[in-house]
Amino acid sequence: MLAVLATASLSGRPAHAYALEGQKWATPKVIFHYIVPGHSSLYAAALKHAMLDWNAVSAFKYTPYGSAASPCTTSGPNGVGFSTTACGQAFGSGTLAVTMYEYTSANQMTHAGTVFNSHVAFAVYSGPLRSDTTDFRRVAVHELGHALGLAHENNPKIPAIMAPTVSDIETPQADDIAGARALYGAP
Repeated sequence: MLAVLATASLSGRPAHAYALEGQKWATPKVIFHYIVPGHSSLYAAALKHAMLDWNAVSAFKYTPYGSAASPCTTSGPNGVGFSTTACGQAFGSGTLAVTMYEYTSANQMTHAGTVFNSHVAFAVYSGPLRSDTTDFRRVAVHELGHALGLAHENNPKIPAIMAPTVSDIETPQADDIAGARALYGAP
């Protein structure tokens, strides 16, 4: 099995319209555990809502499961957590979260997990970005896009939740939706 890291960060690289990681789930339905250990129920609700944002735009469906799962246990259930490292690897400078996934030699994903950087001040809120905290939900939407098989949208002229930098965008945009539909079809 191979593992790939996908990150949300504060810096980017040039590219073009939606980009795909190269892997996708064999079936368009995946169970994802949404309880965030050590955090209030607001975080669980935000993660579940982020899954539903993606469910609304393509044939792929996250099935929210109301328990916790370690993102670092590659043979276990899909889930999220907070840590000072990304499953033992140092977070890069400005990295907010890392999504890791396992896939077969046929490029079919078998596991996805997201680790949020516990050194970052997160909160759950809507509206414009705040200077003192980062919105957990919009970063979760971005990271769940990686778990679908989407890569970073690096063209700064194209609005996208999959942009490599956090912004006022909170939900999948037209470019993100086109990428999800390229992988799994329309709802």
